[in-house]
Amino acid sequence: MESTSQREFRRQLGNEAQELCQKVLEMLHLARDAFRRQDSRRLDRAADLGREIHEREKELTQRIPARFAGQSGLSVEAELSFLPMHLERIGDNVEFLVRAIGRTVAEGVPFSERALKEIDALFEKVIELLECTRDAIGTENKVLIRHILEEGRNYERLVSDFALFHQERLIEGLCSPKSSSVYLAILDYLKGIEEHIRQMAQKFN
Repeated sequence: MESTSQREFRRQLGNEAQELCQKVLEMLHLARDAFRRQDSRRLDRAADLGREIHEREKELTQRIPARFAGQSGLSVEAELSFLPMHLERIGDNVEFLVRAIGRTVAEGVPFSERALKEIDALFEKVIELLECTRDAIGTENKVLIRHILEEGRNYERLVSDFALFHQERLIEGLCSPKSSSVYLAILDYLKGIEEHIRQMAQKFN
């Protein structure tokens, strides 16, 4: 059974993890808006948030074992220590997205209308899933967690379908190799974000 101090620390850590998740969401919104508008100004703010996320993750990760050093029954540590790590990994993937989008803006990499719609749809869905994750951290609502898991699996299939459709466009000569490379990289980073979202939900399930 958790002690009063453990319950309080669990609540505090959950709140801080939600705040960290919100910063990752802000970063993801900036990356999506920069892609939509082909505007690099938002990317600088996203990069600043990325550095802040790394610092916060290290602080939280170090505080968990230090808080319970020498105590038995570290269920709180076992249950919550994964949150900052996964959120930082999501931030890493958003940083990769920021770099890829910065390249498309700087080099004027062209995308077809279909590719633009596909990437935008994936951005929208992964933002929704991360918003659900932020809420689930605070509530551990089982219905919400099951929704994340189910929609996450659908997201994985959608990314695979988009990659397959893209290969067909490339074979037909409807897409340049340069655009193809950036498009597939963006898909990989968006898929990486979803994978860490689902891993968090699986540990809450």
